[in-house]
Amino acid sequence: MYAWEAIQKSIEYIEDHDDQVLSVEDLAKIAHLSPYYYQRLFYRLVHKRVGEYLKLRRLAKAADQLKKSQDTILKVALDHGFLDHGHFTKAFKAVYKVTPNEYRKSNLHLDHFLKPDLFLNYTMIEENVPLIVEDMVLTIRKDRVEQEIKLIGKRKKASIQELGEPKINALFELWETDQQNNPQSVGIDVLTLTSDPAYFDYFVGFEADGQLTGEEQRIPKGEYIVCSYEAEDFEQLVNVYLYKASQYLYDTWLKEKGIETDPILIQKYFNPYTTNCFIELWAKIKEDANGSLG
Repeated sequence: MYAWEAIQKSIEYIEDHDDQVLSVEDLAKIAHLSPYYYQRLFYRLVHKRVGEYLKLRRLAKAADQLKKSQDTILKVALDHGFLDHGHFTKAFKAVYKVTPNEYRKSNLHLDHFLKPDLFLNYTMIEENVPLIVEDMVLTIRKDRVEQEIKLIGKRKKASIQELGEPKINALFELWETDQQNNPQSVGIDVLTLTSDPAYFDYFVGFEADGQLTGEEQRIPKGEYIVCSYEAEDFEQLVNVYLYKASQYLYDTWLKEKGIETDPILIQKYFNPYTTNCFIELWAKIKEDANGSLG
């Protein structure tokens, strides 16, 4: 068994038993490792300490239950391994900056720390060959934008450091409003770096058709690596697989292929809010000084 497989086995166990008391010793036994090596490997692969990961996954699942059920906050707390109402509320507010009760009554969208699929970190797929990961089908291809594309929409600035971390998502409302107002359109996000390296520019819009008004964004012409992925559930597609697909594209696939990209990521949403939805991530291949592909 590879080291990542051992850690993944314990991760799956955590998902199914988050209501129970889970010790490092218990999880290490499941992974067939000593507690010392288990903790070292876990941090190296997941980038969180075991105790912190347990707390974040419990909070993520508890937040989902808060929105989807009428269960009391105490029941939600106990269902996910928290000692009592107070312990749960303190942990929830420390991570998300709101209390469980405030969140339940709000329209806030929370980003959670997701359960990792370590399999993706050690899997290379060939172009145009679909890969199935849990309930996601992922495909990578090359494509080309022949002419610059003009978009009209809205934008905000967001922190790079917060990407992938649990928080209130201040960008989601911007995206959701435009998508629901234009359900038949292909929604497009564009992420670019700002003059401050700690922040990126997040733009949401549609191709300009003469009827739209708002801020402008340009998709530059050139060759792109396109990562397309689909799932039956739109909520999971946006809230879970979007991050996992982009992480795989940048942290695994492009690095392994030795392909350098420009600091721009384009996300296209097709058939949003339907069972036929899918998303494409477009990463622009960097050109050298002579204009040829690098």
